[in-house]
Amino acid sequence: MGVSKYLSKVIGIYLIIVSFAMFYNMDTFTSQVIDMMNNGPLLLFIGFVTVILGTLMVVSHNKWEMSWRVLVTIVSWIVFIKGICILFCAQSMTSMSSQFLANTTAIYTALVIDFVLGLLFCYFGFYCHD
Repeated sequence: MGVSKYLSKVIGIYLIIVSFAMFYNMDTFTSQVIDMMNNGPLLLFIGFVTVILGTLMVVSHNKWEMSWRVLVTIVSWIVFIKGICILFCAQSMTSMSSQFLANTTAIYTALVIDFVLGLLFCYFGFYCHD
């Protein structure tokens, strides 16, 4: 199995599970994210882990070709850049996250987008035969 299919499966399953969990436990999720953002050492740890995951994804999959595989590359770079932003701009990330969490419509819109993207990634990872 190629790296593209493997990462597509992992990203797809992750997005589907997280979107369902967030939808099912929205109140708990929002309060826990707010608590996490106010915990400096935990935020620093999350930044380190996110940078490591992003680096692993970018190094193993940096394919800028005109196919579905570029979606995996884009998500990999987003994870990597998010980790860097958490480490270098924690206050700004916390502020943006607080604004996002205050907007219920934005949260549910993001959940639907995450779920659809999860289905798309699962399709490419499990069923696409190209």
